[in-house]
Amino acid sequence: MSDWIDSFYADIDAQLTDRVLDRFAPDAELVFGNNPPAIGHTAIREVLDNLRQAIGGMRHEWCNRWTVDGGSLVLEARVHYVTHGGTEVVVPCVTLIDRDAAGLVSSLRILIDAAPLFAALGTEAAAAPATASEVAG
Repeated sequence: MSDWIDSFYADIDAQLTDRVLDRFAPDAELVFGNNPPAIGHTAIREVLDNLRQAIGGMRHEWCNRWTVDGGSLVLEARVHYVTHGGTEVVVPCVTLIDRDAAGLVSSLRILIDAAPLFAALGTEAAAAPATASEVAG
């Protein structure tokens, strides 16, 4: 299971959306923080694309990984987000993953308080110089 986790999260950290989606069942559910569930590939792609556009990069630093009930995963990590401006924000996270009989992710629940990340993104946006269209508008 450790190889699967490492490979899956290498694709997540590299923000390879298609490779990540290939590991989800067609009717899978993704819940990120306190956001509503994203159900199915189209909705999950939207969540992943929005995250990819919002940040400059990310990396998972593993604290603990458990397998329960023959295949469900509980993963504890410190997620290192990097903003487009280069600020690193480290946030603790627990993820619960269930996989179906074919090994595809059927449910992925990310328990995280992303407020520190959004605060850093907001600070960068407020400090960014106005674009030509904003000045002309």
